[in-house]
Amino acid sequence: MNKVQLQEYLFILNEKLRQRGILGEIALYGGIVMCLALNARDATHDIDAIFEPKCDIAVAIKEISKEYNLDDGWLNDGVKGFTSKNNDLIPFQKLSNLNIYAASPLYMFAMKCLSCRMTNKTEIEDIKFLIKYLNIRSVARAEEILYSYYPRNRILPKTFYMLMELLGE
Repeated sequence: MNKVQLQEYLFILNEKLRQRGILGEIALYGGIVMCLALNARDATHDIDAIFEPKCDIAVAIKEISKEYNLDDGWLNDGVKGFTSKNNDLIPFQKLSNLNIYAASPLYMFAMKCLSCRMTNKTEIEDIKFLIKYLNIRSVARAEEILYSYYPRNRILPKTFYMLMELLGE
């Protein structure tokens, strides 16, 4: 989905909620944040999000799926396994029936490093973008950011090897 489609589907979700008289909240993570909030890339394959009220929004998501011939997981909450108890969200957009939040750039960096999908070119490009965007110049600084969101035992050694390579250490 490109940026225009991503924004349009959020508007459609808002309209579905408005028609039902439901106020919702959605927290965005991953590719959609990289596209819309950080303008780092032009597209993503799905929307990673956590939303409330969960059941009402899930029904609207299924309707949109059918109406626009989208994959069932076009908007999903699979990201919940990567969220931190320090869920650092910033207001992104307020629609009539949907308050939209986005993971902060620091939080996005930590999440991307936690998942550390080395074989995924887009993931590595996102991490490189965030390193530059956040002006991270050392693995030590990257560690500070990671540990401000996740306990040490959640960070795999491959993350540090990746960071050493990307930061030239």
